[in-house]
Amino acid sequence: MKIKKRETKLKPENFPELLDTAELIGEFIEYWGFKKVQGRIWACLFLMHEPLNTRQLMELLRISNSLVSISVTELMKYDVILEAGKGHNGVLLYKANPEIGAVIAGVLRNREQKLLKRIHQSAARLRAHGAKDSPVKLDPAKVRQLGEWVNTAQTFLESGVEFVEASL
Repeated sequence: MKIKKRETKLKPENFPELLDTAELIGEFIEYWGFKKVQGRIWACLFLMHEPLNTRQLMELLRISNSLVSISVTELMKYDVILEAGKGHNGVLLYKANPEIGAVIAGVLRNREQKLLKRIHQSAARLRAHGAKDSPVKLDPAKVRQLGEWVNTAQTFLESGVEFVEASL
């Protein structure tokens, strides 16, 4: 006879300090452009000893299955969390990516650098437009200054990504 092992039930009332910490991490991660719930999920996965499945995350954080699913998909897109095998009954388990430097570098590379590139392209079009006759006059010195700021931001970001990757 095969004995089925049950998954651990995670009652929120048993983890008040964890949930307080996860809430604050959620607020912090919002500044990075992620959703607060994604920070809460990451914090729980990072701090728990064992990987968790979506049902456990739902129970612990008292959020819907669809919110967990959407959040997990987005966090996996940036390698913030990873699949950690299968648990009971073949349910996928998740864990936080332990390589935090690689996570930060990946987010900067895949999101912020792409956004800066788009800003750079837009500023170039703005410079070209500013040279034409138009009822709206742009200040050429400020348009040029914007381009310089974007170049500086790109250089700073590239240096930061290189530094983080070299530290791994």
